[in-house]
Amino acid sequence: MQNFENFYSKFSTFLKDFNYKNSSQKEGVLKILYINDDHLSAAEIQERFYREFKENISLTAIYQFLNFLEEIGLAISFEESGIKKFELNLNSHHDHLICTKCGKIVSFYDETIENRQDIICENKKFKTEGHTMILYGICKECQK
Repeated sequence: MQNFENFYSKFSTFLKDFNYKNSSQKEGVLKILYINDDHLSAAEIQERFYREFKENISLTAIYQFLNFLEEIGLAISFEESGIKKFELNLNSHHDHLICTKCGKIVSFYDETIENRQDIICENKKFKTEGHTMILYGICKECQK
């Protein structure tokens, strides 16, 4: 994966196309999402933002930016125990397992599943534009 500075440089140019103003806070939120493999809530982003930059950012500003990222397809979100969690969508396709007890989200990729989906779409003469697979169950820790 490219480093954040290269990614952000391209993203800044992209923002101009949407007449969307850039800011150090937006850059910070994007960096937090970029460097974390976790699925983060707005509150978790706010907490990490303060730890990283020693600056406060409002939840409203975070949600507005996250909603924008979702609208343009750069972020995706999931409900985890009633809390919306976000991750960047950087074309590294993967699917998700979500624990219905604790809300834990686990990302995974399975080539067999991906190939099977392609075969199904081909057989049904269906042209895919993308997909999300979420499997719900109970994680190892909650099964104890």
